[in-house]
Amino acid sequence: MTLRRTRVKDWWRKWSYEIPLAFGDALWEVLVVQFAAFLSGLTLRRVLEFIAIAMLAMAFAQTFPIDLAILFAGDTLMYLEILVVIRLAAGWGYLAHALRLAAQIARLAMHAVLAAVHQPVSRINRLRERRTRARSAGRRIPDRSDDGWDFGARWDRLATA
Repeated sequence: MTLRRTRVKDWWRKWSYEIPLAFGDALWEVLVVQFAAFLSGLTLRRVLEFIAIAMLAMAFAQTFPIDLAILFAGDTLMYLEILVVIRLAAGWGYLAHALRLAAQIARLAMHAVLAAVHQPVSRINRLRERRTRARSAGRRIPDRSDDGWDFGARWDRLATA
């Protein structure tokens, strides 16, 4: 009698406690954990691909059976992928040209730096002095000091009586 009662208790415990908990854990894994992992890996490109496939399948489903519509939608998307690859290859050409231009600019800068390093300091100072004299001769800076005329008379000319 006790053996039978323990088997019933085990059976009752298993079906009322363990199996619902295992089922709840499985639902949690699928509906929460795996769905969160799917959403974290979701990109705009995948969403747009799914929308494009759905629209193409609906468009083809109006004239073809659904299995052929999905097949044609997938083929059309494959052709779009080929166009993306071609555009990326064209973009690679622009990138290579920009890199070549950057390398030329870097070489030019290195030549200018090396030329400046090999110049004697006295010559660089003379060039700098000549450049500053040319700038100052080109424009006159007005005298804004407090000495001088104020209201038509100089300060040293005013006399008190």
